[in-house]
Amino acid sequence: MVDIIGFFGYFWAFIFFFFNIIVLTLQAKHSYKLKHNESFYSLCLCVGTLVVNLILVLIFIEFDLILSLVVIGTGVIIFSLFGLFNLFHHHSVRRKGDVQEKKLDLADRENVHHEFYRKIYHIILFFGIIAFLTIIWAIMVRLNEKGYDLQELIDVYWGSLDGLGMHVLRTPDYGQAILLDLYIIMTTVFVMNEGARIGNWFYFPLQKLASLGIREKEKETVASYVYFTIGMIFASTFLYPIPLFSIIGILCFADTAASLFGRKYGKHRLQFNKTKSWEGSLAGFLVCLLVTVLFVGPIWGLVASIVFFVIDGITPVLSLSDNIGIPIGVTGAYLLLSFLQIEMHSIVFAGIL
Repeated sequence: MVDIIGFFGYFWAFIFFFFNIIVLTLQAKHSYKLKHNESFYSLCLCVGTLVVNLILVLIFIEFDLILSLVVIGTGVIIFSLFGLFNLFHHHSVRRKGDVQEKKLDLADRENVHHEFYRKIYHIILFFGIIAFLTIIWAIMVRLNEKGYDLQELIDVYWGSLDGLGMHVLRTPDYGQAILLDLYIIMTTVFVMNEGARIGNWFYFPLQKLASLGIREKEKETVASYVYFTIGMIFASTFLYPIPLFSIIGILCFADTAASLFGRKYGKHRLQFNKTKSWEGSLAGFLVCLLVTVLFVGPIWGLVASIVFFVIDGITPVLSLSDNIGIPIGVTGAYLLLSFLQIEMHSIVFAGIL
């Protein structure tokens, strides 16, 4: 019975990835026709990332009973609701007829105020995910009926607190698996939303809500929050939860600081990228250093900040979104540090774990 449940767990994981890959491939084709290079190349990188992740998930990740039931239940609920939404929507359209929707005016959204408004959602997500994983940890400790040693329980949930032992062919720890599942689910919901908003291939009820945060350049292409979650799927496949928190913090705070300071105070342009300023890039670097030092210590934090500085500066030149480039780049840097046996030292979690 457990083997059958595990099989269906793998099956639904495949469905999640396959759905996202198909829709994003169609979106990439759409972006190519629009000659929107950043969207096209970013989507190609997203599709490639998801294919690699799917292979790793199917080959190296073990689906136990609980994880399989969560994946199966989530998949059935999401796709059942998706089918019902479309059924009722098309029935309603047939009764009322097509209604012309008001076109969005996005011309005034390329400013500091709207950029800050957009980033607020990232910051809420940052604290929400940390709180979510910490609450589950507290419940696990409270319900520790088997009498596991606390250090053993920490290793099972948080992984090695020194950051060593992270590599490509490693089965994720429990906390890491929770984050991986969460980002796969979020990506699926967001991809459904973008497919409905841009392609009109189907209906999804959150598409109008998402339109509140999109920019002019995202009007006919995929919004950046899809790149964000796919980048975090990649990171969640390899990294322990604490290094993962630092990457979320980079995207939430450092990227925000670079954008806001660059828009408001940027006067000296980078020689290799005239769309970025030294003021914005240095502000992002310093905020990145502060955030990462708190989570992974000075050495890992400095390396991550340098990687952030470089990727944030070159992604516009390469026509890529930094929301997908930064997680991949920093994940690679963390894996290299772990391979070189350079330990991380978390300040935030030092007194908790």
